[in-house]
Amino acid sequence: MRRESKEAMTTTTTEPHRSTSPTDRYSPRQIMIAVVLGVLLLQLGFITSYVAAFHQPTPRDIPIAVVAEIGLPDGIGQQVTDELNLIDGHPVEARTAANTYDARSLIRDREIMGAYVISPTGTDTLITANAAGSSAATALEGIFTKVDAAEHRTFVVRDEVPVAVHDNRGLSGFYLSLGWVVGGYLLAAAIGLLIGAPRTLREAGRHIAIMAGYAAISGFLGALITTHLLGTFTGHLLPLSLLGAGVVFATGIFTMGLRASVGILAVPLAILIFVVLGNPSAGGAFGSNVLPGFYAAIGRWITPGAGTEGVRSIVYFQGTGVGQPIVTLVIYAVLGVALMLGCTARNTRQTAAAA
Repeated sequence: MRRESKEAMTTTTTEPHRSTSPTDRYSPRQIMIAVVLGVLLLQLGFITSYVAAFHQPTPRDIPIAVVAEIGLPDGIGQQVTDELNLIDGHPVEARTAANTYDARSLIRDREIMGAYVISPTGTDTLITANAAGSSAATALEGIFTKVDAAEHRTFVVRDEVPVAVHDNRGLSGFYLSLGWVVGGYLLAAAIGLLIGAPRTLREAGRHIAIMAGYAAISGFLGALITTHLLGTFTGHLLPLSLLGAGVVFATGIFTMGLRASVGILAVPLAILIFVVLGNPSAGGAFGSNVLPGFYAAIGRWITPGAGTEGVRSIVYFQGTGVGQPIVTLVIYAVLGVALMLGCTARNTRQTAAAA
């Protein structure tokens, strides 16, 4: 009996420290209520966010240039520019350009989204760039239809940077980016739910390596589908593969970092960031200048928007404008890695101290 008591005491004192799970702290009823309420809030947030972003696109500060052709009175270009900037609601932000060539260069350099060329014949030209956002181009047509009607003039439209034949309204890049994003956070969520957060720095390193490998493969395959299988973005396999790898890794590793820091709440948080807020603010066919101000401000700083803008820059503008999406992806990747390693090291120290 004494030997058994001694062994029992030894077993009790040497049993390793075990963290309690939610099922140990709360009843099944409480957990069910929390899950139902959490899913309901995400669902309502999804509906509210998407409808708020897309229910009433309104042009705002669309950058354009005004060109006055030879044969018009001096100063007419500046006069029209000033009048355009005084339109109620400020739908455009107009500036003057010396000639049509300069205006086209500004469009391709992504400094403006359109140009209005005033002709002495009375038939003006509106230069648009559907690849920069078809809704913005459509909005410009609506604005200048009213302007020219008031001045008893007419205009023709010339699309300087059209979307590809197989890229309806420029949406293919948006959906490609969403596919990359979904793959990133789904893999991170699956690892977190089925395997759990890493318990050691070595295990954290393995998780990071797995996500990096998956990002490289899925980024390449997504680009391959759109460039070769579907022929949507022919000729851009390598840069799109690199962009895709960045989008997948940044999204996935940030979700893993959340998992290491806040536990199972990482999944709804990732959905909130990347789906509820990220997808509508990415815009799709809508440029940031026709989205509500809140979505226009956050869109470029969330990975769906960064991916969409990156695809647009690579495919239609020879890489012009891709720098900002890269900065966004780097921020998410660095934060994710830092959270993973920092939280894993902290938990390892706490476990060792409690043992």
